[in-house]
Amino acid sequence: MLHQGNRAVGTGRLFLILSVLCVLSAAPSRAQRFYHVDAESKTVKDGKMKVATKHIYYSKGGDLTIKWQSGGQSYYSITSPFGFSQFYYPATNEVMPLEPDMMKASDELLYLFAEGGVEDMGLSREGFFLKSSKKDGDYTVRRFEPRKTGGMCAWVEIAYNSDSLPVFCAYYNKKGGIITKTYFSNYKIEKGFPFPMRVTEISYLKEKTDSTVRLDIYKNLEIDVRADDHYFRIPQGAVSVSMKDGLKAYSKQRK
Repeated sequence: MLHQGNRAVGTGRLFLILSVLCVLSAAPSRAQRFYHVDAESKTVKDGKMKVATKHIYYSKGGDLTIKWQSGGQSYYSITSPFGFSQFYYPATNEVMPLEPDMMKASDELLYLFAEGGVEDMGLSREGFFLKSSKKDGDYTVRRFEPRKTGGMCAWVEIAYNSDSLPVFCAYYNKKGGIITKTYFSNYKIEKGFPFPMRVTEISYLKEKTDSTVRLDIYKNLEIDVRADDHYFRIPQGAVSVSMKDGLKAYSKQRK
């Protein structure tokens, strides 16, 4: 009887282990989320407007792939979870590596919202800390300051609406002047995921009398819809080129 009891316990443990393994193997696929949104970006500077289109694909905790379209040509930028970024030009089958800080996944608004960076718009990753928080009517305004002084930006203010979603963000210099200010509006919620479909940024960074204005209009927001570009990989036969040569190739494509 004791021997049979041990067999029963052993069988129960085996069933439990198999059940746990099944749950663990299924968990990543359920936890993995796929994000996609298209954007048309219009930039106005010195009375001239430039228009670019990009299709943004991101898998949570994974790669960020952006398909850019400009001047009748298209190219890809791919950023890995480890921060490595590359540009790929399909027309010439050339790939150009970028310096680690030249393009980061956190530069993309979709990434910030997908990875829960809405509370500080990624400022903590950039070395800022929350200095204060106050109410201004229906809005909550949070002030962030850099941990290291000496930079151009002295503080950042972000205003949140009653749903705790950012609607305004401004960077200030030491004299209290605005470096850049950004407005977030037309929020859309898709499968519980909120995202601003209209973003207006006004920059005074390099301007003395005028400003640079960029308007990003997003559309086709999709959550948990797997597209081929979520799995885009640079072809193995792609030719590696330097940044200088890669930019030359891109310039030729636009002519």
